Amino acid sequence: MSRLIAFDVDSTLLRVESLDSAIEHALGQLDDGAQRLRQLHDITDAGMTGRMALGDSLQQRLKLAILDRSLVETIADTLRDRVTPGMKILLKALREQGDEVHAVSGGFEDLLHPVLTDLGFAAGNIHANQFTYLADRVDGLNLDYPLARNGGKAEILRSISGPHSTVIMVGDGMTDFEAFEGGAADRFIGFGGIAARGVVIAAAEHSGADYARSVGALTAALRK
Repeated sequence: MSRLIAFDVDSTLLRVESLDSAIEHALGQLDDGAQRLRQLHDITDAGMTGRMALGDSLQQRLKLAILDRSLVETIADTLRDRVTPGMKILLKALREQGDEVHAVSGGFEDLLHPVLTDLGFAAGNIHANQFTYLADRVDGLNLDYPLARNGGKAEILRSISGPHSTVIMVGDGMTDFEAFEGGAADRFIGFGGIAARGVVIAAAEHSGADYARSVGALTAALRK
């Protein structure tokens, strides 16, 4: 059996939301940073639970603070220490048994590339959003890329599934479940080890999908 396993990154492979980490750092320099931080978390949760369109959530978060290349590079380096415990071992074991493993993220490649490289992902197995820049300042994102919108993970999975007999999507958010619901993944395994979202738990239970509350439980679910 040939399997392709696609992992979400933020709050799955990582124990943080990568874009939020960058924005939180930038907000620390502002007088109204605490207020904007609350807005940030509300907007992120709305996007992850399906109460707000993903593209809107990403754009609204980017408007809360100014990010530049230097800050992006700094946060990208710190994310190398934010891997969810146990995930590196799991990824290694999956590859050794012949599974093809991809990272499919609504986060941004410039932030995620260093840590995903550490985790053994080749460039062709990393799929993430792309910042747009004006000089050295982030001025938005590439809205034409599939992962900038709802349903984008299904598009990516269809483009990479190739000859695999089974495609599995693993993640904590509704955008991950959508890939399964839309028929691009044969299985969905919800991961609540970092962020347990009620709407995702309910969707998994309603559809008969698996839900894992720890890396150990995720490992067991992937043995099925």
